[in-house]
Amino acid sequence: MKKKLLVITCILSLFIAFTSSYDARETEELSYAIAIGLDISDSEDEPLALTLQIAKPDSSGNSGTKIKTETKTVNCNSFSLGMAMLNLENVNEINLSHCTAIIISEELAKQGIEDFINTLANDVEIRPTCNVLISQGKASELLEKASSIEDISAKFYNSFINSAKITSYVATCPLTDFYSSLHGDIKAPTAIYTFPKGDTIESIGLAVFKDYKMVGKLSGLDTFCFNLLTNEFKESTIEVYNPKDPSTPLSISLSNSKNKTKINVTLENDIPKITCEISLKSSILSANKNYDYSTEEAKREIEAEINKFLSDACLDFLNRTSKEYQSDIVGFQGYFNKNYLTQDELNKHNWNELYPKAEFEIKPTNYLISGFLFSKD
Repeated sequence: MKKKLLVITCILSLFIAFTSSYDARETEELSYAIAIGLDISDSEDEPLALTLQIAKPDSSGNSGTKIKTETKTVNCNSFSLGMAMLNLENVNEINLSHCTAIIISEELAKQGIEDFINTLANDVEIRPTCNVLISQGKASELLEKASSIEDISAKFYNSFINSAKITSYVATCPLTDFYSSLHGDIKAPTAIYTFPKGDTIESIGLAVFKDYKMVGKLSGLDTFCFNLLTNEFKESTIEVYNPKDPSTPLSISLSNSKNKTKINVTLENDIPKITCEISLKSSILSANKNYDYSTEEAKREIEAEINKFLSDACLDFLNRTSKEYQSDIVGFQGYFNKNYLTQDELNKHNWNELYPKAEFEIKPTNYLISGFLFSKD
């Protein structure tokens, strides 16, 4: 009896194994999309233009991280229908598990992204780490330019994100954070702003959203301030001017200190008072060799110039986002909410109405590392 049961078990195991192999899709049967592009189409009946940048099979037999790509575009009524149409046209089934970027045209972002962003965020194939970018022009044109590069790296779009760790003029924007900000009540969403430049593609600055619509864009310096205030800052280089010679610039390297940015939000006469304490380390990269930077007086003067630069830049950034865009992308509302113990107390205040009236105070401190100072010959 036991022998009979063992034979039956073996037969069932083989049957299940062969059935699984039959249903499984081999990698050769799939086409992998590297990036998704979304535009307003020129069709009234099908208002959305969906473009996919798809990896092309390498017939040369060469291996490595570099691949060639092609773009395919369809006009459609929704992202799901567009994918179905592209799958009908494509020889292999299109898979989105390797997609690293969702690129939305600025024109479409300003019109509103509510109709498709929820679908994208809930697609099981699209990774939560896939980054959201806003294209200055058409997303399809940007993807075509990327595909024209002879050997485009599979990590091409991630290079924009890696630069955030070095320059801080770019901020990361994974899909999961973008979606959470859209549906949360703590901070407004942002996306990476990108544009074609010559034969390549550059990314610097941020697209600012309020609810489901893009309401403005920020410069690289604004993004630098955004990273400082949200504790995402790593390191960067700035220029200030020699206090003894205003025409002589000083190149300054800034890096994280052990202390994170501290934010305090209070309400006085229905006006939010927001204080931001920023702490950084600094060092001089290049300077006028005829000026002695090694004295304590010179050190204090340079630290004061750096603090003034940080304060002016952050105030300009905050006044633009609060007064002009009326979008709390830093997330000050979270600090404001901590002042109230109950939801009933909090409900008496409408942060969206309060924030445009906010007044800011920036308190920067930086420690100039003496080991990097220049001494007079």
